[in-house]
Amino acid sequence: MEYLLWLQSIRNDMLNVILMAVTDFITSPVVYVGIAILYWCFNKRAGCFIAMNISFGSMVNQTLKNTFCVMRPWIRNPQIKPVPEAMETATGYSFPSGHTQIASGEFLSIAKWQWKRKWLVVVCIFITLLVMFTRNYLGVHTLEDVIVSLAVSLAVIFMSDKLLEWSDKGKNRDFIVSGIGIALSAVFLVYITLKPYPENFTLGQYVYTSEEMITDCYSAAGCVVGFLIGWVLERHFLDFKTDVKKSAKVIRGIVGTVLLLLLVVLLMDPVTELHPYWGEFGFFAFAFVFILYIYPRIFTLWERGCY
Repeated sequence: MEYLLWLQSIRNDMLNVILMAVTDFITSPVVYVGIAILYWCFNKRAGCFIAMNISFGSMVNQTLKNTFCVMRPWIRNPQIKPVPEAMETATGYSFPSGHTQIASGEFLSIAKWQWKRKWLVVVCIFITLLVMFTRNYLGVHTLEDVIVSLAVSLAVIFMSDKLLEWSDKGKNRDFIVSGIGIALSAVFLVYITLKPYPENFTLGQYVYTSEEMITDCYSAAGCVVGFLIGWVLERHFLDFKTDVKKSAKVIRGIVGTVLLLLLVVLLMDPVTELHPYWGEFGFFAFAFVFILYIYPRIFTLWERGCY
């Protein structure tokens, strides 16, 4: 807390704006669209690797959040005054940091994939550390929150790499990985839904409820299930290629970006409002299946008719 209070003492308006932009960028559609374009147009294996780390890392992160139920710094210490804009995306419990998990899942996966390009590895590590710092500077996470989240992401990256290698070396091993992953997701949802939580309480005009803390868990489980289903469907019933003409890559990227953004703009709010939990689960599961299988199926059929 003393570290957060010191950071609070050196804040200024310019730094607030810059570091808010950094933390917002990590969870913006731009990053996810970039990963999708990588998967569709350049390196399918790398795209799967990053998507696997983000989805599995999110579920592990949410398991820890809803197990330890650590409140945000400003709740634990009234002296902490977070930057107001940062509080809008500081949902759920504090430990470990979700933004750090997303940033490290994305950029350290890229670093692992592009290990021989040392300059890119340095950039990816810098971005990850910068995001960790922003969460402390903005007053929404403690130092322990971001460090443990980084450790979790590193463990997930190691596991994902081994699982993908193992799946590639044997027939139908991906079915085993997917079956176990979906089963674990079901156990995770039962656990976080039925476990006891701290009593609801009010701080100022805001009411903190266990239902709010559970919602993000269903989103994470939806990402995992959607990834696993889309991954298996593509491997067994499509197996599209990325070594295509540049014109085809450009069209894939532009059309896919438009469709993905339309999916978020037109479907996200209506679907997630259907049910506080299953709406979140359904949207994110469908989004991952769309990215990994449905849209590749569409552009593959189109390209067969054009080239």
